[in-house]
Amino acid sequence: MSTPTPPPPPSDPSPSPSASPSGGSRTAVWQVATALALAVGLVLAGVTYVVMDRRVDDLRAERDTAREELAAAQEESSGLGGLEDLLGGSEGGLGGLEDLLGEGGLDGLLGELGGDLGGMGDFDPILLQCLGSGGLGLGGSDSIPDADVETQVAAIAQLVEEERGLPAGDDVDIEFVGLDEVQRRAVELTQEDLDPERAAVDSRLLAALGAVEPGTDLGQAQLDALDAGVGGFYDPETRQLVIGSEEMDGLGALITAHELVHAQADAAIGLPDQEAIAVESGSDAAYAALNAIEGDASLYSQQFIGQHLPLDQLLALQETSGRTTADLNALPHFIARQLEFPYVEGMTFTCDVFLDGGWDAVDATYSTPPATTAQVLFPDRYRAGEAAVDVRDPAGPGWQQLRMDTFGAADLLFLLEAPGDDESAAPSDAKDRVAAWAGGEVTVWGDGDDTALALVLADRGDDGVTPLCDTVTEFYAAAFPDAQAGDEDGRTVFTGTGQSAVVSCSGSEVALGVGPDPQIAAAAIS
Repeated sequence: MSTPTPPPPPSDPSPSPSASPSGGSRTAVWQVATALALAVGLVLAGVTYVVMDRRVDDLRAERDTAREELAAAQEESSGLGGLEDLLGGSEGGLGGLEDLLGEGGLDGLLGELGGDLGGMGDFDPILLQCLGSGGLGLGGSDSIPDADVETQVAAIAQLVEEERGLPAGDDVDIEFVGLDEVQRRAVELTQEDLDPERAAVDSRLLAALGAVEPGTDLGQAQLDALDAGVGGFYDPETRQLVIGSEEMDGLGALITAHELVHAQADAAIGLPDQEAIAVESGSDAAYAALNAIEGDASLYSQQFIGQHLPLDQLLALQETSGRTTADLNALPHFIARQLEFPYVEGMTFTCDVFLDGGWDAVDATYSTPPATTAQVLFPDRYRAGEAAVDVRDPAGPGWQQLRMDTFGAADLLFLLEAPGDDESAAPSDAKDRVAAWAGGEVTVWGDGDDTALALVLADRGDDGVTPLCDTVTEFYAAAFPDAQAGDEDGRTVFTGTGQSAVVSCSGSEVALGVGPDPQIAAAAIS
């Protein structure tokens, strides 16, 4: 039985032993911690989540509509020599189809069928170019033989080698179980390693930022996240894979392709050491490295199913995806998005790298992973090697320091997307605002049940981008609408019943202090 690898630990200079799981050989694989903020959303390296996010669901729905239209055309085209001839062969390629569609190509077809890609908001259209390169998946492919599972796995491993460029190598130990069983195992194994004290601190942090309700059990939220959508996992220590499907149907093929990318990349290149990255550079850097790992496997597995699965299996896979999305929607937004991010934005990041330099360039992201989640969101910063700006460490209110860690662009994005865990309160330009992020750090202190927090961010100072000072001020007002706002000595002070906050802006620095009263909130950022 294999075990998934959760996100990297925080960057505490001396992590407590309780932050690491017990169990000898499982320690490297089961380092239970979280990528800021912090003990939420167990995004597991080597795990396939059945759903990539509503935006990808919408994209897949539009693509499936295209397939249905083209399949219907096939039935009516007996006088045209068959749809395969019309599209330029039976290999799932786009050669003939692109000629048929003209300059608009697949983008044009999807636009006509769905109109603005089904209203997917900030979905990055660049991903269409990468997903389209895998073919439309019109069916009739014999890529996966009708044979025993071992032969089918070997066939997929060979396709990963031929198409993704990762040698198949030695046989891996692979086990097929039901989806419920793979989720049960992931929950059971994670439950053994959860650190309740760490989760309690992180719950205080997220509650102070309005992302969860005070007193939220983040340990249980992690388990709920796992139970909502794990489809399979790969153990780099034992090279074992567990697939959440009892047969090589569409779901089984998707998960197998995804996990084989992990296994074959691990053997050929080596996976980034997220734990070491977290200790050295903070959890945002480690979480960014996770995006490179999952972005690669997600991009190739999406291409794989588009090219090698028949239409009926793709449609069945869409139904499974929809059920899982409903489960994820029941989680707090911050937790659900932290879980989804490496499979959506990570996939878009990998797509951008792939379009720029092919799979060789994607291989290079393993040895030189993105250093911040800003590099994931804005790949030009990855190519430029733009590091995070150091920010000051506030002295704080003199209470016991409970946590200090980096605060990344992704963390800021998750907050802006749902201030107070209310998506309707989000600004329409959340990602554009996040582009102002240049660095960040968060510190949490405790005095009994009272919590104080300092969030210090650096503004990149780009023209045409909303200043972070305005963004942070507007965010807090939206997250805590009952707080009364006023100006004191050039600072914005929010006074609330159980919590107050101070926003201070000086030069490129933006500081948000939170505490039980305005005096403690101000002391937090002093």
